[in-house]
Amino acid sequence: MFSSTLVKAAALVLAATSSVGARRVCYDQTELLYCYNGEWDTPQEVDPADVAYIAGYLRAYGRETRTGRLLTMKTDDAADCGEWSLYARGTALAVAKKVNMTYDSSVLFEDVANTIDGGTGAIRRNGIHRCGADGGSLGVVVNSTHPTYSLPLYVDTGAKPAGIVIKIVANL
Repeated sequence: MFSSTLVKAAALVLAATSSVGARRVCYDQTELLYCYNGEWDTPQEVDPADVAYIAGYLRAYGRETRTGRLLTMKTDDAADCGEWSLYARGTALAVAKKVNMTYDSSVLFEDVANTIDGGTGAIRRNGIHRCGADGGSLGVVVNSTHPTYSLPLYVDTGAKPAGIVIKIVANL
């Protein structure tokens, strides 16, 4: 009873706010590293091995073309701060969320993978992997020196390599 009343109230609020127009920026989602282990959070209980596999898969997928595959989220396709599932493995699911609706976003899958696992090599940078089993989110860490971002084919789209947050959550 209480939950159905709550759902109806939430639907009314959403209906009222949607008539005002879609949000331009999603302030409820920061692009800084955020681990789901705070007082009001629900730890996701993901297996770090599953998270590593997802990053490896997305990196390999991105490298299937010479210039690198792009994850492109247009404002029209990801309305109202939309979220898209990228890949799931075992306990973990990688999700991309469009957090800035003022422009189209396009990033390399290589950068998405690096955002998840901190990158390849001996020194791993900032990445969601640092959240461990709790899962978390982080704005895509873009390698702005990658040649793809300078190609006319990319530049002519008008998209920016920004405005996307990657989340690692439980695969339910």
